[in-house]
Amino acid sequence: MSVRHNRVVTDPQFRADLYQGAGRDYDQYRLAYPQPLIDDLLRRSGANGNGRLLDLACGTGQLSFAMRSTFAETWAVDQEPDMIAVVEEKARAAGLTDLRTEICAAEDLSAPEASFDLVVIGNAFHRMRRDDVAARVLRWLSPGGFLALVWGGSPWEGDASWQQELAAIMRRWRSRVESGAEAVERVPTGYEQARQARPDMTILESLGFELAGSFSFEVTHHWTPDEIVGFAYSTSVLSRRAVGDLGPEFEEDLRRELDAYVQAGGLRQAIEFAYRLACRPLAGAQPLNTWL
Repeated sequence: MSVRHNRVVTDPQFRADLYQGAGRDYDQYRLAYPQPLIDDLLRRSGANGNGRLLDLACGTGQLSFAMRSTFAETWAVDQEPDMIAVVEEKARAAGLTDLRTEICAAEDLSAPEASFDLVVIGNAFHRMRRDDVAARVLRWLSPGGFLALVWGGSPWEGDASWQQELAAIMRRWRSRVESGAEAVERVPTGYEQARQARPDMTILESLGFELAGSFSFEVTHHWTPDEIVGFAYSTSVLSRRAVGDLGPEFEEDLRRELDAYVQAGGLRQAIEFAYRLACRPLAGAQPLNTWL
């Protein structure tokens, strides 16, 4: 008799320096999370001006700055020094004293147990060792505290003709960059398989989180070619560092291909921003019912 062993698909490891040099582009060209999403998340998580917020893999602080006034203290943590440098620059310019920054991978952060009321991860959970980070977040949250996985779309995600053309350009240039002499593996082998085999919320539920709902918000944006070039440079796969000396050629190619669509009516996109919410249960509490 043969015995079948089910192999557990583990999350592959992303390089720690993929956004090196991308901080300025990230801050300028990534669209802000819409205010209705921020307000909804703060309401559902019970933020009341007290407590502590943790923004993991904070980038240049889009969520930190949008939410910090509703907490007594905010931690902004990212493993990329360029990102934290932008956060600190903006905090100094605003005269903030309640924003703590740290250059650290989420997997390596040291924080007291039950010390945060809300943990947010924006467009980054997929790049982490999800089991490890989720288990840590569960410990860091106070009982009844929430984890929110927040994300927003990219300009090439959609069915419009210009988006299909843009997606093809991105694929072509990503292939060219990854085959170059200085190429590095920017999306590790096995990434898609791990995501499909073990969705985010399956991992959270298996570790003891209560799932509290998924909420989406649509925003219409009219892109310019300059914004799309900047957005591309804000990514890990086509950052200025990744593209290198091919930058002028990349920009010229992208602008040339998009020009006809600009002339024909513009680059309009209905962008979905969304978040999934999970909670560290209170001892003896009834299960949450916000999925309904």
